[in-house]
Amino acid sequence: MKQKRKILAIILISSIVLLMIYHSLENSKKEFDIFYIFENSKSPDNRTLITGEIIEINYTTKIIIVRSSDPPYSLKKIKIQNIKFIDYIPKKGDITEILGVENEEKNITAEKMLVFERWKHDLIYIRSIPAIPIALYLFFRTWHFNKKTYRFERGKQDA
Repeated sequence: MKQKRKILAIILISSIVLLMIYHSLENSKKEFDIFYIFENSKSPDNRTLITGEIIEINYTTKIIIVRSSDPPYSLKKIKIQNIKFIDYIPKKGDITEILGVENEEKNITAEKMLVFERWKHDLIYIRSIPAIPIALYLFFRTWHFNKKTYRFERGKQDA
């Protein structure tokens, strides 16, 4: 029995190490990602990071309006003059993360822009749904609700 556990532990640790190596090799191929934006979000040259939903997009004037997902949830006009969309052209309702430069008139010009389709953003929450029954099972396996004290108490240990 202990031999099987050791073999399983070795397989799990080696698979984790292989996944970490794969991630580091693939990550170096990207031009920039969300971590680039966060690392460069607070710089002395008036760079700002805007995260939110695209409310309106105008390709002729190259201006998009983004509803910020961080308080104070305001609408921001952003110029996207020098941005080239290769993989995906943003649409209304998409989620975006923009690194831009803010000038004296509070206008923002985008330097880097990440766009996520709405369904891909919502998929993050949908993926966690199968874990809910497992977490509830593990919780109620060791805890029970006491109706007299209105508290969860640790259950009896298996003898």
